Amino acid sequence: MSNVEQLTVRQKFIMNNLVEKGPLTLKGLSQQIDVSERTILREISALNDWLKQHKVRISESGGMLHIDGVERDLAKARESLKEIPHLWMLNQEQRQVLITAQLLLAEEPIKSAYFSHQFNVVEGTIGFYLDKINHWLQEKNLTMVRKRGYGLEIKGTDWQKRNAFVDLIYSYKPLSELLTFLYEDNQDYLLMAFFKVTFGETLTSLTKRLIEEIHDNIFLKNDIGYFSAFMHLLLVLKRTESGEAIEMPAQLVQEILSSEEYNFMSGVQAILSTHQIKLPDAELAYLALHLSGGKNLFQDENEAKRLGFELEDLIREVIYLTGKKLNLKIFCDEVLLSGLIQHINPALYRLTMGLEVRNPIINEIRHYYKHLYDAVAYACRHVFSKYNLSIPDNEVGYITMHIGAALERQQRQEKKLSLLIICPNGISTAKMLFRKIRNEFPDLETIETCSLRDMHDKIKNDYAMVVSTVKLEHIHEPALTVISPFLLKEDIDKIKTMILKFRKNSLLEKNPGPMPISEPDESQQDFDLANTMLEKFQLKNLSARTYLETIQGIVDEIHALDLISDKKSIQHLIAKREEKGNVIIPGRHIALIHFRAEEVPAPFVGVFRLPEYIQTKGVGYLPERVDTFFVMLARKNESNYILELLGKISVALVEDDTLAEALRFGELQDIRNELVEILNREEEQ
Repeated sequence: MSNVEQLTVRQKFIMNNLVEKGPLTLKGLSQQIDVSERTILREISALNDWLKQHKVRISESGGMLHIDGVERDLAKARESLKEIPHLWMLNQEQRQVLITAQLLLAEEPIKSAYFSHQFNVVEGTIGFYLDKINHWLQEKNLTMVRKRGYGLEIKGTDWQKRNAFVDLIYSYKPLSELLTFLYEDNQDYLLMAFFKVTFGETLTSLTKRLIEEIHDNIFLKNDIGYFSAFMHLLLVLKRTESGEAIEMPAQLVQEILSSEEYNFMSGVQAILSTHQIKLPDAELAYLALHLSGGKNLFQDENEAKRLGFELEDLIREVIYLTGKKLNLKIFCDEVLLSGLIQHINPALYRLTMGLEVRNPIINEIRHYYKHLYDAVAYACRHVFSKYNLSIPDNEVGYITMHIGAALERQQRQEKKLSLLIICPNGISTAKMLFRKIRNEFPDLETIETCSLRDMHDKIKNDYAMVVSTVKLEHIHEPALTVISPFLLKEDIDKIKTMILKFRKNSLLEKNPGPMPISEPDESQQDFDLANTMLEKFQLKNLSARTYLETIQGIVDEIHALDLISDKKSIQHLIAKREEKGNVIIPGRHIALIHFRAEEVPAPFVGVFRLPEYIQTKGVGYLPERVDTFFVMLARKNESNYILELLGKISVALVEDDTLAEALRFGELQDIRNELVEILNREEEQ
């Protein structure tokens, strides 16, 4: 009916949800639309005025919203709503997600007028959405081209686009709702709209059937693995259908498809062939990596050593910097070291391959371990960046959990659950109260009693909790409470609350102070080394035309400075790093080479320029052009101070356009000045 246009977009959304999904909670609907429950009730009042013509009414009972009416009248109301395209009822965030999804999968530029028509909004609104989308894309190392007469297009590798697309769907709906859509074929119209617009109903339904068949033959270990496999298979089929198959080095593709670990792919191919689907080898290899959850092709090797560093050294750097940011001393016990080695080694493989791991509790980790998470993110950024590795939030979350568990172990060992009883009622009363508390709370490691006269000296001993049988007017002890000498039930509850509060206020929730941990590692020798490193900074032009010639030239120059003696081993080390595809900084035309060695006598930084671009491997083995090599050397047992400075430089190399420009085109003094400015810069956590 034409008068459906009287309804606002929000009212249409509410009505459509109730028609499609049946009774809904008032609270759930308000959270979905991001308005108050009072606003929802006001909109329902307006809707009921409109629904009178259909003899239908929305009612609220016990926090649940229902549509009341006989089936014939309900059918008429549904028919009226069919005039409204579902996409018109999406909110701002949902429209932005759908626009982003379409741009990520687009085969050619799309005009903004297309989206204006699709969502029934003016082009100015689409422009507002695009500003937000562009900011999100930049975090994914992607850029948006916006040209009048040309249209909208996302620039970046197909690998990056696919990773971004999977991130997008996880941000669109909670995992539980995504799984319900997948497992139970839930008719959530928001998800249906997403998949219908981006992939089409036919391809989405086919992929659901395929992933079920694949799961029956290859067990996907958990729900996240199952949904991730579904999404990547959907992307593989869509991109292959569009003639946009992913590019991977032929040697790597062959290595994956011939590996015993991935022999399950023959079964996958058989399933696909029954549906007349034939994928290019590169897509099969890509699918194999994601169906397996990104397992390492070389389980018997140490991934860190193949990248040119000792994993234990890297972990200790992360722990040191985390502690420094938190103003805490974190002990790297065997449990922590072993746990991080087991997690980070395969994570390094995933990072060099451009794969991403899913962390279903990342938001909870950020909330519960807020200060710790921020400190770990800072540490990972500065430590891993020296090896041109960027640690995504999900990986940071897992590392945070390991360090958080270690801090809790440390806290249990260092801070005892102690209680001081202040009792002026005599020794016998104090002893009686002592026995009652000991019987009621056997976990208390220390319980002591004292009189009013001795309490000032006793309180200085830093007890976790203090209780008193009398009110103390002049004592401002935050963990002090008054109890009865007879330890009544309410007194027991008070002590229980104190214990819970003490345990909750752990080291992990402390707001880090402005100063570093007690004994600073910086010494005058460190400062002198840093100054010497900058004074001896090298800028050299090489005549090399290939990657191998470049490495030979760099090693010869470093050897001539008496910084290394074994040229052959260092050259081999750098070549192995390039094979793994993680020396090139994306989009910078700069390669970053950093290593630590016993024979290096002092830290060193230098730039080596080429007369023209050479092509080498980037993240995910994708080709990159490079004309500048930035080299950082450190001693095997380098000081934490120098390592932190090198970390600052490597972070700036990735994030600071000015430094990248100076390294490629600047004079020697320009680069030195830029480095000094970076090292003196105060960074926020």
